[in-house]
Amino acid sequence: MSSPKESFLVRLWHKVFPQVPDFQALIARQCRLLEQTLKALEAFLEDAQDVHVSEVRRCIESGRSLGRDGLDLLHRTFITRIDREDIYLLLNRVDHVFDYAETSMRELEVLGVSADTSMKAMVRQLREGAAALTEGFDHFRKQPELAEPYAERARHAEREVEALYRDALAEMFAGDDYHSATSNAAELSGKECIEFVVDRIKRREVYRHLSNAADRLAHVGEALHDLSVKYG
Repeated sequence: MSSPKESFLVRLWHKVFPQVPDFQALIARQCRLLEQTLKALEAFLEDAQDVHVSEVRRCIESGRSLGRDGLDLLHRTFITRIDREDIYLLLNRVDHVFDYAETSMRELEVLGVSADTSMKAMVRQLREGAAALTEGFDHFRKQPELAEPYAERARHAEREVEALYRDALAEMFAGDDYHSATSNAAELSGKECIEFVVDRIKRREVYRHLSNAADRLAHVGEALHDLSVKYG
């Protein structure tokens, strides 16, 4: 057991030379939670059970809580290893991806849309991009210049999602279902025609949210790229 004098000296030392929080590790954990969120969302798309919904929400809340704690810690920290504005930017940009992951799942639930191959492929790319960010920030802590390839992988994931988004829209209005519906329009009831159009509108909404998630993911990748150049 330490003596009162030793305890006083330890407190005095930390007062004069405060410990510097590892914000890079915190952001890496935030990205890891984002990766877990998207993995849970993948599982939800394969099998829309409540257990998967609960896991997505748990991961999102954990990620947001970690982001809030990080911002609170930043406000109370005088010395940081990287610029304060960089930390603030990263914490918020990762949080924005959580926002769109959540809205994508909520759209699927509220609109009652069944997952299709395009949605699954888009979420898979998002998860791979989040995994790249996790690795990138882990490398950044040790050797900032090694983070750049992972930043590029995250931005590549965004480009892949955008390509999938465009293909999904093209298929929606040029695929077999569309041609079948339009060629047999005279045989369809008014209700069936409306249901067909409404289903397309609903799916487009989900695609759009996933596309926005990819856009925000790319913003994190761009920030990681800038940091690797700035501190590498």
